[in-house]
Amino acid sequence: MVSPPCTCARTTLAGCRSRALRRCAMQWSVAERRWIVGEGMEEYRESIASVCPDLGLETVELFRAGQNNQLILVNSELIFRFPKYGQGVAGLWREHAILSAARPRLPLATPDYIYSNLDDEVGRAFVGYRKLPGSPLWPADFRQFADEETVDRLAADIATFLQALHAVPLETVDIPQVPSDSPAVWREMFARFEQVVFPRLTAAARAWTTEQFDAFLGDDEQFAFDNVLRHGDMGSSNTLYSAEERRVVGLIDFGHAGIGDPAVDFAGLYVCFGEAFIRRCARVYPLMDRCWDRIRFYADCAFLLEDALFCIEHETEEADKVVSEINRRA
Repeated sequence: MVSPPCTCARTTLAGCRSRALRRCAMQWSVAERRWIVGEGMEEYRESIASVCPDLGLETVELFRAGQNNQLILVNSELIFRFPKYGQGVAGLWREHAILSAARPRLPLATPDYIYSNLDDEVGRAFVGYRKLPGSPLWPADFRQFADEETVDRLAADIATFLQALHAVPLETVDIPQVPSDSPAVWREMFARFEQVVFPRLTAAARAWTTEQFDAFLGDDEQFAFDNVLRHGDMGSSNTLYSAEERRVVGLIDFGHAGIGDPAVDFAGLYVCFGEAFIRRCARVYPLMDRCWDRIRFYADCAFLLEDALFCIEHETEEADKVVSEINRRA
């Protein structure tokens, strides 16, 4: 079964976390629709069979088409994730190292890779794990919760997870100990925005973006945080909810995980579930209520620019829509 695009509470492109979460406000692309109607499954079947010859492939079907990955459901119980770009293939090694260190310390289910092909090209490289319980917590479904007890429980589940993830000792994670959210990294990103995105923006949008980044990069207090192991792509599509238990039961897609600012994770939640939900989470994880300047900068500006950069560089159908959203904001 393919999960449909959801409608975020903030139903604009800016209202959906860049990277995987932008799918919340997008229709399926032509390439994704090709997979939805069943074409191309034989290629995935062959890739899996060549690496896992003893795995009887009774059924092979699309589970979900994402911005960065294709998720293939095998025998109704195994998920095989195929990166759609070379950068994602390279990141599989990193993701495996992060989950190996973090999983024993986390209170919710996360992927445990029991199959992998990490040395191949796009379309053949993959990781495979047993399908986790639950379904994505789409914002449209989240808004239907009427009882305070359920919302408080969801907030506690997510906050407890993030608190545990952010507490993983960095020295136990076998990846380069290079922070992803330093001033140098954001200056480099802004230079890329100027080169790639700015030519498609209005003068007002360029001025607005420059003002936002100048204020952020010029304030040393914005970088006075302790680096943590962060998920990097928190939000509805990667948060698994059990309708039977009425709580969050798992988190998936650690492809953007790394060492950096915990507020990046808080901002992803803010985009899909709103400020009131973050404040509920902060009752369990108080740090979440002390990062509002960074949360709003990431959610309202930086994520949107990242998204535009991705769409333009990969020539996706959504590039014009994302650029229009930036121009509208300015």
